[in-house]
Amino acid sequence: MLIILKQILKLGGVISIDCGAHAGLVTDILLQCGSKVALFEPNEYLHSILEIKYKNNPNVLLNKVAVSNKNGTTKFLRNSTLSQGNRIDNAGDNEEIYDEYCEVKVVDLVEYVQNEILPFYKRIYFLKIDVEGAEFDIMDKIIETKLYEKIDYIACETHERYFNDGEAKIAKLRNAIKDNNIKNIFLDWI
Repeated sequence: MLIILKQILKLGGVISIDCGAHAGLVTDILLQCGSKVALFEPNEYLHSILEIKYKNNPNVLLNKVAVSNKNGTTKFLRNSTLSQGNRIDNAGDNEEIYDEYCEVKVVDLVEYVQNEILPFYKRIYFLKIDVEGAEFDIMDKIIETKLYEKIDYIACETHERYFNDGEAKIAKLRNAIKDNNIKNIFLDWI
């Protein structure tokens, strides 16, 4: 991670994306290294914290939406207000373990990057995906569309434990990375 951060310092004028921003720890590091950051956090409580934290920061684009491989709305399942295990409805099995939910807007991350980021930046320096299960659909689309070729580093935390067929999902993703000889996707990087 330190090598990546040192490279950000050299670049200037770069943009990164933080999906599942939570309280903004990764965003803080990226900002300190000189990157502009587009953040995605659908949790209304965490989003409020991020709004205060990054108020008037021109290098932050804060989005109160979830990311997936398609646009729409869905249930955002919660166990607790600030839990890192909160997730969108179709991003796992065992929905009954969640105490409550609210409706949230979902954006297609690949479409967002293609329409809102790449017209203004040649490349994305760093993409962090920590979205509690939705990463499998997102990563499939990133690989299918070859969007990874426009991103220097992709750090994806996987949550196969949320699925009954989680081992098959992670094996499929690892095989897609290997079969396409992709060198810039890092799984379980934390």
